[in-house]
Amino acid sequence: MSESLNNANKTIAKKEELVAELRAQLNNFRLLAVVVIMIVTISTWFFHVVEKWDWLDSVYYVVVTIATVGYGDYTPKTDIGKIYAICLIIVGIATFGFFAQQLLKRQQLRALERQLGRTEKKKQT
Repeated sequence: MSESLNNANKTIAKKEELVAELRAQLNNFRLLAVVVIMIVTISTWFFHVVEKWDWLDSVYYVVVTIATVGYGDYTPKTDIGKIYAICLIIVGIATFGFFAQQLLKRQQLRALERQLGRTEKKKQT
C-alpha cells in the first residue's frame, strides 16, 4: 500500500514537473501570435501596394502562402513581389510550424492539468 502510494506521488510529481516545463515553453506563445499577426499585416500591405491587389486578395494570398497551400490563383508579377514572396514562404513555413507546435503544447498542457486535477481529487478522498 505504501509503495503504491509512493509510486502515485512520484507520477504526480513527474506530471507537475512536465506541466511546469510546458508552461515555461508557452510563455512565448503570445509573442509568437503577435509576430504572426505582424507578418500577415505587413505582407498584406506589401502586396496591396506593390502588386496593386485589393485588401482581401492580398490577405488571402498571404494566408494561403504562409499555410503552404499555394492555390496558384494569385502570383506576384513584379520582381520585388516575387522576392518578397520567397522570403514570406521561408519565414511563413518556420513561423507557421512553430505556431502549430505551440498550439499542440498548449493542448497537452490543458490535458495534463485536467488529469492532475482529477488525480489530486482522487488523492484527497
